[in-house]
Amino acid sequence: MRWPRLSPPIIFRLVAVGLVVLILIAASLHLRHVSHNVGVPDLGPPGSRDRLAAGLVRCQALGMKADRDPTCEAIWAENRKRFFAPETAR
Repeated sequence: MRWPRLSPPIIFRLVAVGLVVLILIAASLHLRHVSHNVGVPDLGPPGSRDRLAAGLVRCQALGMKADRDPTCEAIWAENRKRFFAPETAR
């Protein structure tokens, strides 16, 4: 039994398909081990940043009621101050 002769374009297609298959296998193995836990980001050392983060979480939980909450307004002002001028907020 004789095998048909493989021309270069057919060989290149087979190699390309093989590489795609290998890439898909590698990606699926990588994604299998990636952690999907999404949590609160680390805001740095403990102290006022922790209080600020806790206040922001509280205001987020309030939803639309936070618009009328003076505590949330103060927390947002402090957050804006730290965001726009981080070197002076320390």
